[in-house]
Amino acid sequence: MTTATESAAPETKLVLLGTAGGPLPSPVRSGIATAVVVRGKVHLVDCGSGVTLQLRRARLLRDLHQVYLTHLHSDHDCDYFNLFLLGWPILQWNPPVHVHGPGSAGGLAGMPADPPGESPFPVVSPGSPTPGLVESTELQFAAHAYDLNIRIRDSGRLDPRDLVVPHEIPLPAGARGPDQVAPHMDPLVISEDDDVRVSAVLVHHAPVFPAFAFRFDTDRGSVVISGDTAPCANLVTLATGADILVHEVFDDTLEPQWSEGDTRRTREQLQRQHLVNSHTPISVIAKVAAEAGVARLVLTHFVPREDTLPDEHWLQRIGPEFDGEVVVGRDLAEFSL
Repeated sequence: MTTATESAAPETKLVLLGTAGGPLPSPVRSGIATAVVVRGKVHLVDCGSGVTLQLRRARLLRDLHQVYLTHLHSDHDCDYFNLFLLGWPILQWNPPVHVHGPGSAGGLAGMPADPPGESPFPVVSPGSPTPGLVESTELQFAAHAYDLNIRIRDSGRLDPRDLVVPHEIPLPAGARGPDQVAPHMDPLVISEDDDVRVSAVLVHHAPVFPAFAFRFDTDRGSVVISGDTAPCANLVTLATGADILVHEVFDDTLEPQWSEGDTRRTREQLQRQHLVNSHTPISVIAKVAAEAGVARLVLTHFVPREDTLPDEHWLQRIGPEFDGEVVVGRDLAEFSL
């Protein structure tokens, strides 16, 4: 087991742009985002806080080719539109960037039910409470219409609507939120060219739906990126035999810090229950990697986001089931294939 190291820039590589989990920005880690670079083309998975800056730091923004969103939680998509809004001066000269991600969760029927006997939950945008990728992209363009219009006229920018081409990933029969979020499915090929084949499966991040994991197969090797998920058979199927599995993780060994009388206690309990139901604990992640038979496990999306924890904290909690290499991810770490 080793800690993350950076390597020379090979033709095909994995770059951890950001490794923080959760929407509150970390002072030491950028928001979750990962790049798979194949023959100089950047395939970006998720757009957490600061992704445009991280792409510039890694000297990758100019080569952006395609974007893949695992799900529409804010820590994974908050800078999706900002990527194009802020990267516009460079990206406007690119070919159209195809973006692949979730469709609608299905309206209020796809959301957790109102608590029985209590006041119903408030509903944001009742006419369309669960917009998918295509509608969300259109709404972002509308929300930033003034900035886009003035810069086209004042700075000679090209129309950014020609740059972004969103695609919603089709779902298998029987999949629905918030309960049947990851029925058994074979990996679905969503993009393929001479250099890389990209496949996806639904994963278990209930009540969030749809939520995907992605696999990139190249002539140099394969990378799987879990997205957010509890242990999930679909993910094991997708990751079988992969060279690198980039997997989210939360530390289930840390005890809650709130005292009995603390008013934050109930919120802490709810948050911990969400982690248990929707994420993969460090105590079982070795079993997931072993079942998939991957060569290398790279940890990312660290929760709780204890920014001062050393790498050894995570390595010591990995179970004995996996005998491959385990790497604690760091922002801008690179791994060759």
